[in-house]
Amino acid sequence: MSDKKKKKRTKTQYYDDGRTIADMSGINGRKEFHTDDNNFVRPRSTLKDMFKTYIKTVKSMLVPMFITLGALTVVFFLAYLILGGFSQ
Repeated sequence: MSDKKKKKRTKTQYYDDGRTIADMSGINGRKEFHTDDNNFVRPRSTLKDMFKTYIKTVKSMLVPMFITLGALTVVFFLAYLILGGFSQ
């Protein structure tokens, strides 16, 4: 045990250089954000834009939903057959 000494790890120091991958100024409900040029208020989404986004999301989930429902139907039908549902 005395031969093996644990190496002490140095703590990594992170420094903020002001660059970000994404603009984080709109977090926590702040409605306006700042750019280098000027300050402006972020436009709100219209009802039409929200509806389009909702429809696209629902369309993208239809195929996985039908695959899951089909698999569950097959499983329950096989369980019905195996457990003697048609024996009457």
